[in-house]
Amino acid sequence: MNIDQLKANLIEAQQAYHDLLTGQAVVSFVRSGRETRFTQANKADLKNYIDELETLINGTSQRRRGPARLSL
Repeated sequence: MNIDQLKANLIEAQQAYHDLLTGQAVVSFVRSGRETRFTQANKADLKNYIDELETLINGTSQRRRGPARLSL
């Protein structure tokens, strides 16, 4: 899959996640040639998919890490 396809998939997945968070009960889109449906119950799976796409596009994860711990 080329970078333009990954970016298009990311935009679609982010919109689907937004729709779930703003009250739409079920969202669906084509993923890897198959229709994929997400609900409130599995929105974490959709967020993971978004993170995977971001990693593929950017080479790193966009997830924020917690604060660093200093040990003496």
